[in-house]
Amino acid sequence: MIKIEIFINEISLKGQYITQQEFEIALKVLKSIFELINSLKQENINKKTYYTEVLLSRKSIQENNFQFSLNKITDKSLKRAIINIIFNKTNPKDWQTEQVHSDEDNFDYFDGKDYEDVKNTSLVEVTERQLKVLDSKYLLINFKDSQFKILHQNINDFCCIQIVKNNDEQNKIYLDSTESKTGLENWLEKNCQLSQFQYDESSSSPPTDNQTILRNSSRFEKIGREYDGRSIYREKKTGYYWYVDNLHCGEAAHLEVFDSHGKKHIAESNLEGNIDKTKSDPDKRIDKYL
Repeated sequence: MIKIEIFINEISLKGQYITQQEFEIALKVLKSIFELINSLKQENINKKTYYTEVLLSRKSIQENNFQFSLNKITDKSLKRAIINIIFNKTNPKDWQTEQVHSDEDNFDYFDGKDYEDVKNTSLVEVTERQLKVLDSKYLLINFKDSQFKILHQNINDFCCIQIVKNNDEQNKIYLDSTESKTGLENWLEKNCQLSQFQYDESSSSPPTDNQTILRNSSRFEKIGREYDGRSIYREKKTGYYWYVDNLHCGEAAHLEVFDSHGKKHIAESNLEGNIDKTKSDPDKRIDKYL
Protein backbone atom coordinates (compact mmCIF):
# COMPACT_ATOMS: atom_id res chain seq x y z
CA MET A 1 0.00 0.00 0.00
CA ILE A 2 1.35 3.40 -1.04
CA LYS A 3 0.46 6.14 1.42
CA ILE A 4 0.38 9.71 0.11
CA GLU A 5 -0.15 12.81 2.22
CA ILE A 6 -0.91 15.94 0.17
CA PHE A 7 -0.75 19.45 1.66
CA ILE A 8 -1.97 22.75 0.20
CA ASN A 9 0.99 25.07 0.69
CA GLU A 10 -0.53 28.28 2.05
CA ILE A 11 2.90 29.99 1.96
CA SER A 12 2.82 29.80 -1.85
CA LEU A 13 0.00 32.35 -1.78
CA LYS A 14 1.73 35.67 -1.25
CA GLY A 15 -0.30 38.35 -3.02
CA GLN A 16 1.31 37.51 -6.37
CA TYR A 17 -1.81 38.25 -8.43
CA ILE A 18 -2.64 41.71 -9.76
CA THR A 19 -6.23 41.13 -10.84
CA GLN A 20 -9.19 38.94 -9.93
CA GLN A 21 -8.82 37.28 -13.35
CA GLU A 22 -5.23 36.21 -12.57
CA PHE A 23 -6.39 34.81 -9.23
CA GLU A 24 -9.17 32.82 -10.86
CA ILE A 25 -6.79 31.42 -13.48
CA ALA A 26 -4.62 30.17 -10.62
CA LEU A 27 -7.66 28.57 -9.01
CA LYS A 28 -8.49 26.77 -12.25
CA VAL A 29 -4.99 25.29 -12.23
CA LEU A 30 -5.48 24.23 -8.59
CA LYS A 31 -8.82 22.69 -9.57
CA SER A 32 -7.21 20.63 -12.37
CA ILE A 33 -4.58 19.35 -9.95
CA PHE A 34 -7.16 18.17 -7.43
CA GLU A 35 -9.34 16.64 -10.12
CA LEU A 36 -6.39 14.39 -10.87
CA ILE A 37 -5.82 13.69 -7.18
CA ASN A 38 -9.48 12.77 -6.71
CA SER A 39 -9.36 10.46 -9.73
CA LEU A 40 -6.75 8.24 -8.08
CA LYS A 41 -8.75 5.20 -7.12
CA GLN A 42 -6.10 2.49 -7.29
CA GLU A 43 -6.49 -0.08 -4.54
CA ASN A 44 -2.81 0.21 -3.67
CA ILE A 45 -3.01 3.96 -2.94
CA ASN A 46 -4.18 5.51 0.31
CA LYS A 47 -4.23 9.31 0.03
CA LYS A 48 -4.98 12.06 2.53
CA THR A 49 -5.22 15.78 1.90
CA TYR A 50 -4.46 18.54 4.36
CA TYR A 51 -4.81 22.30 4.59
CA THR A 52 -4.71 24.95 7.30
CA GLU A 53 -7.29 27.65 7.96
CA VAL A 54 -4.44 30.14 7.81
CA LEU A 55 -4.89 29.85 4.02
CA LEU A 56 -8.08 31.91 4.22
CA SER A 57 -6.20 34.95 5.54
CA ARG A 58 -3.24 34.73 3.13
CA LYS A 59 -2.89 37.58 0.63
CA SER A 60 -4.12 36.69 -2.87
CA ILE A 61 -4.64 39.83 -4.94
CA GLN A 62 -2.17 42.32 -3.50
CA GLU A 63 -3.75 43.34 -0.16
CA ASN A 64 -6.91 41.19 -0.45
CA ASN A 65 -6.95 37.85 1.35
CA PHE A 66 -7.94 34.47 -0.06
CA GLN A 67 -11.38 34.45 1.58
CA PHE A 68 -12.25 37.90 0.18
CA SER A 69 -11.08 37.04 -3.35
CA LEU A 70 -12.88 33.68 -3.25
CA ASN A 71 -16.14 35.42 -2.32
CA LYS A 72 -15.79 37.73 -5.35
CA ILE A 73 -15.79 34.87 -7.87
CA THR A 74 -18.84 35.09 -10.13
CA ASP A 75 -18.28 31.72 -11.80
CA LYS A 76 -20.38 29.58 -9.47
CA SER A 77 -18.98 26.26 -10.71
CA LEU A 78 -15.38 27.37 -10.07
CA LYS A 79 -16.25 28.80 -6.67
CA ARG A 80 -18.06 25.61 -5.68
CA ALA A 81 -15.16 23.45 -6.90
CA ILE A 82 -12.60 25.38 -4.82
CA ILE A 83 -14.80 25.24 -1.73
CA ASN A 84 -15.12 21.48 -2.24
CA ILE A 85 -11.36 21.11 -2.59
CA ILE A 86 -10.68 22.89 0.67
CA PHE A 87 -13.68 22.01 2.79
CA ASN A 88 -15.86 19.23 1.41
CA LYS A 89 -15.47 16.46 -1.14
CA THR A 90 -11.79 15.64 -0.76
CA ASN A 91 -12.27 15.23 2.98
CA PRO A 92 -9.32 17.50 3.78
CA LYS A 93 -8.11 17.79 7.34
CA ASP A 94 -6.66 20.77 9.09
CA TRP A 95 -3.22 19.39 9.94
CA GLN A 96 -3.08 21.63 13.01
CA THR A 97 -5.52 19.25 14.69
CA GLU A 98 -2.95 16.45 14.30
CA GLN A 99 0.23 18.52 14.45
CA VAL A 100 3.46 16.51 14.52
CA HIS A 101 6.13 19.23 14.67
CA SER A 102 7.11 21.00 17.87
CA ASP A 103 6.62 24.75 18.23
CA GLU A 104 9.96 24.87 20.03
CA ASP A 105 11.92 23.96 16.88
CA ASN A 106 13.05 26.51 14.30
CA PHE A 107 12.55 26.04 10.55
CA ASP A 108 13.82 28.16 7.65
CA TYR A 109 13.14 27.98 3.92
CA PHE A 110 16.32 28.37 1.84
CA ASP A 111 15.86 29.65 -1.72
CA GLY A 112 19.52 29.19 -2.68
CA LYS A 113 20.51 32.64 -1.45
CA ASP A 114 18.46 33.73 1.54
CA TYR A 115 16.63 32.20 4.49
CA GLU A 116 12.99 32.78 5.45
CA ASP A 117 11.42 31.78 8.74
CA VAL A 118 8.49 29.43 7.99
CA LYS A 119 7.65 28.35 11.52
CA ASN A 120 4.14 26.97 12.08
CA THR A 121 3.40 26.44 8.37
CA SER A 122 2.57 23.47 6.17
CA LEU A 123 6.22 23.40 5.08
CA VAL A 124 7.23 22.71 8.66
CA GLU A 125 4.57 20.09 9.24
CA VAL A 126 5.53 18.20 6.06
CA THR A 127 9.22 18.42 7.01
CA GLU A 128 8.61 16.87 10.41
CA ARG A 129 6.34 14.15 9.08
CA GLN A 130 8.88 13.30 6.42
CA LEU A 131 11.49 12.92 9.15
CA LYS A 132 9.32 10.93 11.58
CA VAL A 133 6.72 9.01 9.57
CA LEU A 134 8.78 7.17 6.99
CA ASP A 135 6.08 4.94 5.50
CA SER A 136 4.34 7.79 3.62
CA LYS A 137 5.14 9.94 0.62
CA TYR A 138 4.61 13.69 0.98
CA LEU A 139 3.65 16.31 -1.57
CA LEU A 140 3.00 20.07 -1.37
CA ILE A 141 0.62 21.72 -3.84
CA ASN A 142 1.62 25.33 -4.56
CA PHE A 143 -0.47 28.12 -5.99
CA LYS A 144 0.50 29.20 -9.52
CA ASP A 145 3.39 31.68 -9.88
CA SER A 146 4.63 31.01 -6.36
CA GLN A 147 8.05 31.92 -5.01
CA PHE A 148 9.18 28.30 -5.10
CA LYS A 149 11.33 28.04 -8.23
CA ILE A 150 14.13 25.56 -7.48
CA LEU A 151 13.61 22.82 -10.07
CA HIS A 152 13.64 19.16 -9.07
CA GLN A 153 16.64 17.31 -10.50
CA ASN A 154 14.72 14.18 -11.46
CA ILE A 155 11.12 15.26 -12.15
CA ASN A 156 10.02 17.62 -14.92
CA ASP A 157 7.68 20.55 -14.12
CA PHE A 158 8.40 20.01 -10.48
CA CYS A 159 10.03 21.96 -7.65
CA CYS A 160 12.13 21.13 -4.64
CA ILE A 161 11.73 23.14 -1.42
CA GLN A 162 14.76 23.22 0.88
CA ILE A 163 14.14 23.47 4.63
CA VAL A 164 16.76 23.91 7.35
CA LYS A 165 15.77 22.71 10.81
CA ASN A 166 17.27 24.28 13.92
CA ASN A 167 19.96 26.08 11.90
CA ASP A 168 21.63 22.78 10.95
CA GLU A 169 22.97 23.76 7.53
CA GLN A 170 24.50 20.31 7.00
CA ASN A 171 21.14 18.60 7.04
CA LYS A 172 18.76 20.31 4.63
CA ILE A 173 15.42 18.60 4.17
CA TYR A 174 14.06 18.48 0.62
CA LEU A 175 10.31 18.64 0.06
CA ASP A 176 8.52 17.70 -3.16
CA SER A 177 6.16 20.35 -4.54
CA THR A 178 4.37 21.34 -7.71
CA GLU A 179 1.99 23.98 -9.03
CA SER A 180 0.94 22.14 -12.19
CA LYS A 181 -1.08 19.10 -13.17
CA THR A 182 1.79 17.94 -15.37
CA GLY A 183 4.20 18.09 -12.46
CA LEU A 184 1.81 15.99 -10.38
CA GLU A 185 1.51 13.43 -13.18
CA ASN A 186 5.29 13.18 -13.41
CA TRP A 187 5.59 12.78 -9.62
CA LEU A 188 2.92 10.07 -9.53
CA GLU A 189 4.57 8.20 -12.36
CA LYS A 190 7.95 8.24 -10.62
CA ASN A 191 6.82 7.61 -7.06
CA CYS A 192 3.73 5.46 -7.46
CA GLN A 193 4.31 3.69 -10.78
CA LEU A 194 0.74 4.40 -11.82
CA SER A 195 -0.30 2.37 -14.83
CA GLN A 196 -2.39 5.21 -16.26
CA PHE A 197 0.86 7.09 -17.00
CA GLN A 198 3.04 4.15 -17.97
CA TYR A 199 3.00 2.19 -21.21
CA ASP A 200 3.75 -1.50 -21.29
CA GLU A 201 6.05 -2.16 -24.23
CA SER A 202 4.63 -5.66 -24.50
CA SER A 203 1.14 -4.22 -25.08
CA SER A 204 -0.80 -5.15 -28.20
CA SER A 205 -2.55 -1.76 -28.19
CA PRO A 206 -1.08 1.67 -28.95
CA PRO A 207 -0.46 3.99 -25.96
CA THR A 208 -3.04 6.44 -24.69
CA ASP A 209 -2.19 10.14 -24.97
CA ASN A 210 -1.62 10.23 -21.19
CA GLN A 211 1.05 7.56 -21.57
CA THR A 212 3.11 9.88 -23.78
CA ILE A 213 4.66 13.34 -23.67
CA LEU A 214 1.33 14.69 -24.95
CA ARG A 215 0.02 14.76 -21.38
CA ASN A 216 2.30 17.74 -20.74
CA SER A 217 -0.32 20.50 -21.00
CA SER A 218 2.28 23.23 -20.52
CA ARG A 219 3.94 22.08 -23.76
CA PHE A 220 0.99 20.81 -25.85
CA GLU A 221 -2.62 21.79 -26.48
CA LYS A 222 -5.35 19.65 -28.03
CA ILE A 223 -6.77 21.34 -31.15
CA GLY A 224 -10.05 19.42 -31.36
CA ARG A 225 -9.15 17.55 -34.54
CA GLU A 226 -8.25 13.90 -35.15
CA TYR A 227 -6.21 11.79 -37.53
CA ASP A 228 -6.85 8.05 -37.77
CA GLY A 229 -8.87 8.16 -34.57
CA ARG A 230 -6.21 9.97 -32.54
CA SER A 231 -6.35 13.52 -31.20
CA ILE A 232 -3.97 16.00 -32.80
CA TYR A 233 -1.95 18.24 -30.48
CA ARG A 234 -0.17 21.50 -31.21
CA GLU A 235 3.22 22.09 -29.62
CA LYS A 236 2.93 25.61 -28.19
CA LYS A 237 6.54 26.70 -28.69
CA THR A 238 7.09 25.44 -32.24
CA GLY A 239 3.56 25.20 -33.64
CA TYR A 240 4.32 21.62 -34.70
CA TYR A 241 1.49 19.07 -34.77
CA TRP A 242 1.81 15.77 -32.93
CA TYR A 243 -0.33 12.67 -32.55
CA VAL A 244 0.08 9.03 -31.51
CA ASP A 245 0.51 6.67 -34.45
CA ASN A 246 -2.49 4.38 -34.03
CA LEU A 247 -0.99 1.61 -36.17
CA HIS A 248 2.00 0.78 -33.97
CA CYS A 249 2.15 -0.67 -30.49
CA GLY A 250 4.59 -2.26 -28.07
CA GLU A 251 8.22 -1.43 -28.70
CA ALA A 252 7.29 0.12 -32.06
CA ALA A 253 4.89 2.66 -30.48
CA HIS A 254 5.68 6.24 -31.42
CA LEU A 255 4.29 9.68 -32.25
CA GLU A 256 4.20 11.46 -35.60
CA VAL A 257 5.43 15.07 -35.82
CA PHE A 258 4.49 17.57 -38.56
CA ASP A 259 5.39 21.20 -39.27
CA SER A 260 3.14 24.13 -38.29
CA HIS A 261 1.16 23.80 -41.54
CA GLY A 262 0.76 20.03 -41.45
CA LYS A 263 2.28 19.77 -44.91
CA LYS A 264 5.66 18.38 -43.95
CA HIS A 265 6.39 15.31 -41.88
CA ILE A 266 9.33 16.29 -39.68
CA ALA A 267 10.04 13.20 -37.62
CA GLU A 268 8.88 10.36 -35.46
CA SER A 269 9.15 10.72 -31.69
CA ASN A 270 9.40 8.22 -28.89
CA LEU A 271 6.84 8.41 -26.08
CA GLU A 272 9.05 10.73 -24.03
CA GLY A 273 9.15 13.35 -26.79
CA ASN A 274 12.61 12.67 -28.25
CA ILE A 275 12.33 13.10 -32.01
CA ASP A 276 14.22 11.20 -34.71
CA LYS A 277 14.41 13.27 -37.90
CA THR A 278 15.98 10.38 -39.80
CA LYS A 279 12.48 8.86 -39.84
CA SER A 280 10.79 11.74 -41.66
CA ASP A 281 8.53 10.71 -44.53
CA PRO A 282 8.05 13.19 -47.44
CA ASP A 283 4.82 11.42 -48.47
CA LYS A 284 3.04 12.11 -45.20
CA ARG A 285 0.92 15.23 -44.56
CA ILE A 286 -2.10 16.07 -42.39
CA ASP A 287 -2.99 19.63 -43.49
CA LYS A 288 -6.48 18.64 -44.68
CA TYR A 289 -7.28 17.39 -41.17
CA LEU A 290 -6.36 20.67 -39.46
